[in-house]
Amino acid sequence: MLDTGIRKVQFNEELINELINEGKTIVFTLNKSLGERKIISWNTRKTYFPEDMQEESIRIGYLLNNIKSVGLDDIAMPDQPLNDKLIEECHELTTDEILSFYEMDTAKKQGTIWNIEKNYDAIFMTRKTHDEVLEKVGRSVSLVFPCADCAVARFYDPEQDIIGITHSDAVHTGKHIIPKCIRYMTEKFGTDINKLQVFVGAFAFEGWTYDKIPDFAAKKDETGKIIGINEEWSQYIIFDSQKYLINYGDKIFEQLISSGLNPDNISISPDNTLTNDDYFSNSRSFNSRINGTATYREGRNLVGITFTGKNMLETMKKEHVIIR
Repeated sequence: MLDTGIRKVQFNEELINELINEGKTIVFTLNKSLGERKIISWNTRKTYFPEDMQEESIRIGYLLNNIKSVGLDDIAMPDQPLNDKLIEECHELTTDEILSFYEMDTAKKQGTIWNIEKNYDAIFMTRKTHDEVLEKVGRSVSLVFPCADCAVARFYDPEQDIIGITHSDAVHTGKHIIPKCIRYMTEKFGTDINKLQVFVGAFAFEGWTYDKIPDFAAKKDETGKIIGINEEWSQYIIFDSQKYLINYGDKIFEQLISSGLNPDNISISPDNTLTNDDYFSNSRSFNSRINGTATYREGRNLVGITFTGKNMLETMKKEHVIIR
């Protein structure tokens, strides 16, 4: 493993409290322990829902009710296509773009922003855009990503008043999505790298294993045969007792430090989704396999960042929302 000389997974409670006390920006994680009704998933994909909730309107209504219960209005939740449909890696949401969504039948029916566009790896929003939308439609838009075991990085520039979010799963981590987001902010918004704050939600920062070299880390020959671990992941995967240990947390932290961030402005949740049953986890369902098929599917946590103040802060005071 790469030794940066710094403890890799560090929860910066002081930085979190600073955000809460100022009330300008809130980072949050919504898991399956929240709400009066047992949370099935913070996503609407039908594979996570029982037979009596397969109808789309039921699944959407379920998620909307849970979102409202924790003080959120609307959410912008992009997809990350691993194909040729990607429009751009990093995208700033504009006032006109969001307002045009509210004119669509989808918005009128669903009452939230599932996707402004589905073809981005990361999205960003200025406070000016947020406040203009809030003034015109009376809805506060938060940036979120659903996840289970994957790292979601949230960015906040306190000087330029800009928030951003990306889903840094193993594939996108290998493609350097976090450093690309940081570079995007410095180049597009003039973000001071020394002031930029990054908050990584609960994820599988350690204890993640594979029986074989995972495809995202595989080095292959010209025939496609796996011949080892690729250079990108070679420092972060260790073979031990017939298992490949993925040092995912080290990889994420090293990318943040290598991008020039001040360690004091980094907060990584101490909650490991692999071992904490309050969170949905892919590995738990994956490890339940019988004859290669998982016996159940876990849902998705929802990791986000918002400019919302009053509603979310009141919810936080009641300890309904995990601030990680």
